Amino acid sequence: MSKLLTMLYGFACYSFSMAALVLFILFANNFVGLLGVTELTSLNINSVNGAPSDQPLLVNIALLALFGIQHSVMARPGFKAMLTSVLPDSWERSTYVLATGVVTIALVWYWQPMQGSFWQLDDPTWRTLITVLYFAGWTITVLATFMLNHFHLFGLQQSFRSGDPDAGAKEFKTPAFYRLVRHPIQTGILIGMLATPDMTTDRAVLCAGMLVYMAIGLYFEERDLLAHFGDTYRDYKRRVPGVLPFIKKPWK
Repeated sequence: MSKLLTMLYGFACYSFSMAALVLFILFANNFVGLLGVTELTSLNINSVNGAPSDQPLLVNIALLALFGIQHSVMARPGFKAMLTSVLPDSWERSTYVLATGVVTIALVWYWQPMQGSFWQLDDPTWRTLITVLYFAGWTITVLATFMLNHFHLFGLQQSFRSGDPDAGAKEFKTPAFYRLVRHPIQTGILIGMLATPDMTTDRAVLCAGMLVYMAIGLYFEERDLLAHFGDTYRDYKRRVPGVLPFIKKPWK
């Protein structure tokens, strides 16, 4: 396929996935209104979104399962090999990113509000502090992608670079955050999931689902990293905690 088409495809998938990520971050703490788009104001976690259901818990679990399965299955080497048997290698990561954007928007659109709350902070100071922590968590996640190779992780490098699209990505390196924890992307997500001034029942379900996905996803990711880097990664794993600085568990 032409290089121009590959570049356009990669850029479109990247832009779509970034929009989906921003939407999810705003959705998960009821900040979609910040976009200033009237048509999207109902897309908050505590609002009735796509199609109201009389079984909200089952719908939400199904959405989380879809999210987790897509992320985990498409990231496995076997699936990548199958995908590149029908698509150019340079399209593989962009296709993963596109699928991630689709399931993320589906989760936001069809998420069902549920009755009940675990906590609700009324003090404006505490609400502000927790909100700052929420966005700090997601900032850590985004910064961690740039510390590795943001544009490779999201498929742009593969689409725009001639020659080996994975050049440099196969090297083992531990910049900045990666000296504190092995998986700072997930550290940021963990903070973002827990830091909310209003832990409603459906927010707790989202949080629990994401934590389960992270645990499963990190199990397979660690296995792949050990297979690829061998003793180098084994030594790194021995020295550096997984997700929480200075704590070897969880995800040792």
